[in-house]
Amino acid sequence: MTSAGVRAGTGTAAARPVAGIPQPGGGASADLLARFPPRPAALSWPATLAARQEVLARLLAPPFPLDNPLSQQGRRLGLVSVVSWLEAQPGGSWQDRWLASGAENTPDWRILAGGWRTRRTGISLPGPARPAPHAGAGLLALIGADVIRPGTGWLVSCPAAPRNLAAEMARTRDPAAFAELTALCQSGSVGAFARLAALDKIAVIMAARGGTPAGITVGDCIELLEVVAAVRAGEDRHPHSPLSCQLLRSWGAFGHDAPAAMRVLASRGKPTCEQLIDRYGIACHPVRDVLVDYLRERQGVGGLLLAAAPGLPARQAVLGRP
Repeated sequence: MTSAGVRAGTGTAAARPVAGIPQPGGGASADLLARFPPRPAALSWPATLAARQEVLARLLAPPFPLDNPLSQQGRRLGLVSVVSWLEAQPGGSWQDRWLASGAENTPDWRILAGGWRTRRTGISLPGPARPAPHAGAGLLALIGADVIRPGTGWLVSCPAAPRNLAAEMARTRDPAAFAELTALCQSGSVGAFARLAALDKIAVIMAARGGTPAGITVGDCIELLEVVAAVRAGEDRHPHSPLSCQLLRSWGAFGHDAPAAMRVLASRGKPTCEQLIDRYGIACHPVRDVLVDYLRERQGVGGLLLAAAPGLPARQAVLGRP
């Protein structure tokens, strides 16, 4: 029997809506998603169907352990704790158990895991409920090993979601690809902040959809940019930045029709002064802020020049001379 929303015979399902996060509606983004649909969410895959002992044995063997013994001890404790908590949830796979736990529908999933541990041991401490110790490190290991795939919206919006995804993916899943993507950024003089933001977006897609950078599609990138724009509009200075998409395109991850999609993504709507300057990935924030202020004063001239010729060096584009 085929469940609702599941492609018969593929073991995949359409991406699930994220509670409280607006989904792409109409306009250019809907047209792009129709032309370049994201990969559907898989229902199961080998790593999520593995038995408990298989999961633990795999994640305690290279390349997953950390070099620092103390850090690895905390990760191991967190891994066992999270695996034990998930094992108590209903479901036929670790992904099923993760979804059944309600972790993505609570402000801090670690408190759920800590509460289960308290009930299981019968040992409780006075005061408010506490997160399970080292749970974040354990979940990061499970995500890096593709045992579970949290939703994109949760990964980019939940304060308790694991951080350092790009570093974990680069260390354990595809070191060569991340090294090449980093080298591309450096050869293009991309600033450190812009580089880290782009690599983090790539890692989020890998965490939510599985696979390596080579398997990411244009639709995956469009979907992520829509979710990021919805949940980080007040804090991310350039939520629509297509740098991660452009980086993957330059690296060779997309097909021949991808460049047109990248140009559309880069030019949706009228860009702000901050978005125009942030295209250049200026690493020094005081210099970046000066350029933003100056561009506001010259918005009628500099803004048009930057928007029309994004390939110019920032000084030439803003000041009108080399």
